[in-house]
Amino acid sequence: MRLMYTSTEDARSDLFLAGAVFAFGGILVQFVLAVVPLNRIPGAAPVLAVVLPLVTTVLVPFLLIRYRKEPWSMYGLGGFSAAAFASGALLGVPIVVAGLVAAVVAGVPVDDRVPLLAVADPVRPLARAAQWLGYALLAAYGTVKARDAFTGYPEPMAPQGRRIAGLLAAAAAVALVLLLVSLAARGALLANLGVAAALVLFALGVGASVLLALSRVPARATATRAVLLTPAVLLGLAGLHLTFEAVAFVFTIYNVGLLALVGLLVGVLQEGRRTAWGPIGLALVVALLTGFAEGALLR
Repeated sequence: MRLMYTSTEDARSDLFLAGAVFAFGGILVQFVLAVVPLNRIPGAAPVLAVVLPLVTTVLVPFLLIRYRKEPWSMYGLGGFSAAAFASGALLGVPIVVAGLVAAVVAGVPVDDRVPLLAVADPVRPLARAAQWLGYALLAAYGTVKARDAFTGYPEPMAPQGRRIAGLLAAAAAVALVLLLVSLAARGALLANLGVAAALVLFALGVGASVLLALSRVPARATATRAVLLTPAVLLGLAGLHLTFEAVAFVFTIYNVGLLALVGLLVGVLQEGRRTAWGPIGLALVVALLTGFAEGALLR
């Protein structure tokens, strides 16, 4: 029997479990690897680099979908949609262009910011694809689950999305200003002018992708606020890093803001077309052609 509806309590528990594993799974994985150093086994490190991002993102949703006997079509994975995939991929172009320009401005080799060009490290593109596919599918799962998990009155999606995007962009902008002020206070702004400009450019690229997606939403499309906020919160968790250093903390806020905007973008794609192939197309473009969320500054 295939269930097309999940109770509010079950949907919330599924959503919170998936989010908790995503938020704290990395810490647990590091603990396990410290006790049982699997990465020291010859040939294991490349496999772990690809598998572990999927373990903390899509493994729990996959198991929950199987447990609930839910059809893949419920999450927009019933059949390949070339149109949705292409639409999602095109929405990643502003982020790619911003990342490339940011790399040039910051004086960083372009091939260091484009994983697909990492000839010396063939595992990197695969690891990046796994990371971002995990992000996109987790956010898409959260979008669908939020329909049952939270109550609310559906409102037009585009204006509601713009309001949420504005709040997230404001948080990232404040963090960016604080970063620039910090550099100026240390007398290091001129020395890092390229990096500062790159941070601004990359934020503009992410914002442009979100606004472009919202501009293409049909006027009659509606969604509750929770449905759009849930994927934003989930992906925002990916940027959280515990730190007591002021500049690192501010940069964390900047990163969280940008990742949350991408989460909102995934939610708009998923809810607008009711298919996960748009988020998948976006994820692959961002994964293979940018260094976004790879761990280092401007990656």
